[in-house]
Amino acid sequence: MVAKKTKPKKKKSISAKKMCSRIIQREGVKKDGTLKKGYRYVKGGKVVKAKAKK
Repeated sequence: MVAKKTKPKKKKSISAKKMCSRIIQREGVKKDGTLKKGYRYVKGGKVVKAKAKK
């Protein structure tokens, strides 16, 4: 019996945009894109932690 030669499998490359979007998550936003409790949008589309009303 002779072992068959197999080609080395290529690693599938991931685009930078996909890789970064998996790693970098905005604070206060759930994976489905909705805001977490206690966060709100401010002018310009930024997500900030909401301050409690006194």
